[in-house]
Amino acid sequence: MKTILVIDDDEDLNSALKEVLELKGYEVFCAFNGRQGMELLNEIEPDLVITDIVMPELDGLGFLGSVVNREMKYPCKVIVISGGGRIASKNYLACAESFGVDDILEKPFTFAKLNEKIEALI
Repeated sequence: MKTILVIDDDEDLNSALKEVLELKGYEVFCAFNGRQGMELLNEIEPDLVITDIVMPELDGLGFLGSVVNREMKYPCKVIVISGGGRIASKNYLACAESFGVDDILEKPFTFAKLNEKIEALI
């Protein structure tokens, strides 16, 4: 069974993604900020991380910078999602792309579109 870590401060989104992805046969863990995400990443060693950008404590870009190794590689596949914040979501997503993530997705998105991206990666 493939494991997915969802990191987003929106509890409703985390719950919805967990429910939908578990129905697809994935094991899903949720964190509500980048710091919790880093802890879970080390504990469960997921096949995929889906992370938001704008979050409290440690944002998504901070999380990405903390888990990338010297060769700019991540320990698993990474999809970054964003609905924007202080700047437009496209700017956050472009910044995430420069971190070498596997894919990006602008909020709001459909579960079908997210599932398509997940299946392409894992």
